[in-house]
Amino acid sequence: MTAPPRLLADCHLHFEGCLPLETVERLSGRAGHRFRERSVFEKERRAISSASDFLNLFAEVCRLFRAPDDYRDAAREIALALPEGGVAYGELYVSPEIFRKLGLDAEACLEAVDQGLAEGAAAGGARCVLLLDTVRHWGAEAGERVLDLYEKNPLPSIAGFGMGGDESSFPAAAFAGVYARARALGLQTSVHAGEWCGAESVREALDALRPDRIDHGIASAQDPELLRRLAEEQILLSVAPSGNVVTGAVDDFARHPLRRLVESGVRVALSADDPLFFATTTLEEYARVRRALGLSEGELRRLAQNGWRGAFAAVSVRTQGVAGLAGWEIPDSDEKDQTL
Repeated sequence: MTAPPRLLADCHLHFEGCLPLETVERLSGRAGHRFRERSVFEKERRAISSASDFLNLFAEVCRLFRAPDDYRDAAREIALALPEGGVAYGELYVSPEIFRKLGLDAEACLEAVDQGLAEGAAAGGARCVLLLDTVRHWGAEAGERVLDLYEKNPLPSIAGFGMGGDESSFPAAAFAGVYARARALGLQTSVHAGEWCGAESVREALDALRPDRIDHGIASAQDPELLRRLAEEQILLSVAPSGNVVTGAVDDFARHPLRRLVESGVRVALSADDPLFFATTTLEEYARVRRALGLSEGELRRLAQNGWRGAFAAVSVRTQGVAGLAGWEIPDSDEKDQTL
């Protein structure tokens, strides 16, 4: 089989959610975990139907890591696997507070991820940079600790700061100081909002946190005034359609609000988010959107261009990435996986 061209930028990926299945099996085999049987993991993945289901399975995979070397090896394997999904450039969220909760040295684990990604890129994998992630439901103090770590060791591969986790836990305003500090440290910022909560979650994030990008933001489609604001301010929404369907944020792919966002003039890019859990790739997201929502090749190409233009990368990297899409032929969906 011919490998897909690696032309895409995916700026909304989570480290543990990008693990190849082979990596999960390897880590699970060493730990004696039930996921050493691929069929067991896949059964639990298929059972995801809500945000809590997803977060619980994500946490279970996080527990497979036992040492910094595990993170280095996994990072290398992620960088080598991403091109199979068409990715040339990826931005990966890593959560140092997860390292701490596992009883590991957060600085050593972060350095190991950095090393593994560099090794993977040198061996022909995707170029990846890091987004430091604070987990929303662990509160603002956790975010401050993440930035403490960055101040202590500002690795060049760290391109930004963001927040994931349970969107319904703490209000965005609780993290205003954390985001102001991140900007003062020279980090670009993103935030998960408007996925499992309503349009007001997006509005509050914009007002309180002043992010450069919004991850998801699909609830904005409910509010015409918010759509106008997003379009006028050219705030990029990094949308992950398959993940939205799997976690129940959208009840059916054919009713995903992506088309409304695009037709309202909002800047949108597509992302695989957590390909391990959502049985997708970045390239497959384009194919699924084409099949289910009927977006044209021109519209899909603009989404891909937006992915590059919204990246936390040098202008030269973004410009070259956009130029590389000129002759891209959007694929038809691989329909082998009918779970959506």
